Amino acid sequence: MIDRSQALLDLAHRQLQSGHLAGAVESLRRLLSEDPDDADGHAALALTLLAQRRLHAAEHEARLAATLEPEGQLQLLALVRVDIAARRFSSAREHLETLAALHPASSERLLMAAEVEQLSGRPKAAKPLLDQALELDPEDEDAYIALADWHLDRGDLDRAEELARAGLQIAPEDSDGLVTMGRILLRRGRVDEARQHAVIVLQSDPGARDALHLMAAVKARKSRLLGWWWRWASWMGELGEGRAIVVLLVAYALYRLGVIAAGHFDHSDLANVIQLGWLMLVAYTWIGPSLFRRAVRQEIGEVQLDREF
Repeated sequence: MIDRSQALLDLAHRQLQSGHLAGAVESLRRLLSEDPDDADGHAALALTLLAQRRLHAAEHEARLAATLEPEGQLQLLALVRVDIAARRFSSAREHLETLAALHPASSERLLMAAEVEQLSGRPKAAKPLLDQALELDPEDEDAYIALADWHLDRGDLDRAEELARAGLQIAPEDSDGLVTMGRILLRRGRVDEARQHAVIVLQSDPGARDALHLMAAVKARKSRLLGWWWRWASWMGELGEGRAIVVLLVAYALYRLGVIAAGHFDHSDLANVIQLGWLMLVAYTWIGPSLFRRAVRQEIGEVQLDREF
C-alpha cells in the first residue's frame, strides 16, 4: 500500500508540474479512496485544487491534512498556500513561524515567506528571505526565478536575466522560469522571443494564466492603441506604489499649474487643449487595463479553441 500510495503521489506531482490538473486530481482521489487518512495525499490535493482556483475545496483538504499530521512540512505548506490565496497574511505568518520551528532547512518556506511580504506591500523585507532561500539550496530553480522576478519588478533587467538563466539552466522546462524570461525579453523589446517563451509554456499547459498574460502583453506591446499604455504601466510598476503616487500627484499639479498659467495669460485655447489632453490621458489609462483583460480573455479563447482541434 505504501509503495502504491507513493507511486500515485509521484504521478500526481508530475501531472501537476505539467499542468494536467484534472489528471492530478484523479490520481490523488484514487490514492485517497484507498487510504483516506493519507495526510500527504490530502495536502497534495489541496495544492492541486488551489491551482484550479477552487479555494474552498482546497482549504477543506488542507485543514484535513493538518489534522491528520499537524507537524508535517507538506501539510503546513498547504495551509500557508491557502492563506496566501485567501490573503490571510497574519495566519500565513503564524503557520510560517511553526514551519520555521519544525523544519528550519526549508527553502520553500522562505520563498513563501517572501511572497507574503511582497503581497503585503513590503518588497524590501522579501529580498533577504529570497537570498536565504538561494543560499540554503543553490540548486533550487524556484529561488532563482523568484529572485529574478524581484529584480525585474525593480527594473534591474541585467540581474533579473542572469538569475532567470541560472534557474532555467537547472530546469529548462520550468514554466515560471520561461514566463519570467519572456517578461524580461519583452521589456528589452525582443517581442518575438518573448512570445516564443509564452508559446512553449502554453503548448504543455494551454490554461497557464501567467503565460496567457505574457502573450497578451506581447499583443499589447505590438498594438498602437495599447503599446504606450503597456510601457507606462510597466514603468509605474517599477517605481513601486509610493513613488508611483508621487508621480501621479506631480503630474496632476503640473496639469493644474498649466491650466492656471494659460488662463492667467489669457490663453483660453491653450488651457482648453491642456484640459482636453489631461482628460484623454485619464481616459486612456482608465480603459487600458480593461482592454488588456480583454486581450487576455481572447488569448484564453484562442488557446482553448486550438486545444479542441
